[in-house]
Amino acid sequence: MRLQNMKAAETTEQIKLFNWAKSRENIVPELRLMYHIPNEGKRSKSGGEILKAAGLRAGVPDICLPVARMGYNALYIEMKFGDNKPTKAQREYMAALEAAGAKVTVCYSAETAREVIRHYLSPAEGFNLVNCEEAVKTVNGCEGYDLPFAPCDKCKKHINHTPKGETRKC
Repeated sequence: MRLQNMKAAETTEQIKLFNWAKSRENIVPELRLMYHIPNEGKRSKSGGEILKAAGLRAGVPDICLPVARMGYNALYIEMKFGDNKPTKAQREYMAALEAAGAKVTVCYSAETAREVIRHYLSPAEGFNLVNCEEAVKTVNGCEGYDLPFAPCDKCKKHINHTPKGETRKC
């Protein structure tokens, strides 16, 4: 998808976020589980009725990452752009998700959503995504300190493996 030809909007921010997630799936496998909930858009009356009968619900956030972390059972992100604010239906649905044990947030850019996801996923045992996103994640840890892109100088597991006098940045 050629983003440079699209007008900046909630959709373009969401596409940027999913492009980032796809580029990191081999490093952070949990990102493969993230998906968009296509709840927005104008529909014909009959099309809307069919979707409602099939389970469409007003207010459902745009993105779901069904991974348990930090005491939550999933992460939901409602993407907004510009001066847009969550609707009453969205606020009510997000409150219900929080009451059910999910982490829910509203983000106004792909960069903000990426930071939310990085912080949400970082508490995985032996893996600090916030400080070492480029490190290769394998079974409960980060590996690959002999690779030129990992680890960074913040990685506690491999900090002693960096040659003396050399630091690496993510």
